[in-house]
Amino acid sequence: MLKINRNFATFYGIMLGDGCLSLINKKKKFISIASCIHDDLPFVEKVILPILKKLRGKETNLKFRPNIGTIELNFTDYKLFDFISSIEFPIGKKGKDIKIPKIFYEQNLIKYILRGYFATDGSLVLTNNNGILYPRIEASSISKELLKQVNDFLNNLGIKCAIYKRKKKEWRWSPQYRIQSNGRKNLKLFVKKIDFINPKHKEKLKKYLSASGES
Repeated sequence: MLKINRNFATFYGIMLGDGCLSLINKKKKFISIASCIHDDLPFVEKVILPILKKLRGKETNLKFRPNIGTIELNFTDYKLFDFISSIEFPIGKKGKDIKIPKIFYEQNLIKYILRGYFATDGSLVLTNNNGILYPRIEASSISKELLKQVNDFLNNLGIKCAIYKRKKKEWRWSPQYRIQSNGRKNLKLFVKKIDFINPKHKEKLKKYLSASGES
C-alpha cells in the first residue's frame, strides 16, 4: 500500500524538480526523472533509487545518456503513477501551475517536499569575495506559485528569502523565477530545519564550513 509519508513526500519534491508523468497512447504510464550525468550520480544512487525501492518494492534501472548529459529513470509503474497523479501532479508538461498540494501541509511533510525539491532544482552557491566565501541558497521554477509556497514556508521558519524574476527576456516558453536566501545565518538555519540530501550540495556545504573554520 502506497502511503503519504516522509519517503513519498521527498520523492514528490524530487518529481516537482526533475520528474514528469507521461501517458503514451492513452494507456502506457511512464514515470521519468532526469538528472545531470556530471555530478548527480551519487544522488541518484544514494537517494532516489533507495526511495524508489521502498515505494515500489523492487529495483529501478538507470539509463545513461552522455550525448545529452543526463542520467534517466524512465519506467512504468501504474500504481505509483496513479498515486502521484491523484495528488495533483500533472500528466505531461508540469507547466507554470504546479504547486505543493494541501495534503502535505495537513500531514506536516513540507520540509521533506523541500528536501526533494532543493536536491533537484536547488543549488548552494559559494561566492569568493577576497578570499571569503559567501553562501547563497537558490532554486528556480517557472511556477511562481510553487516558489511562493517555498518562500512563505522558509520565511516562517526564520530563513529569510525572496523571489525574483530572472532578467533574461525569454526562457523557453515561460518566464522563470528564482528564490534566493543569502548569508551564513540563513544557510545554518536551512541545514537545521530542512537540510540538504544531494551529496553534491553536502560536499559544497562541507567546503564552506571548512573554509569558515566551522567543520
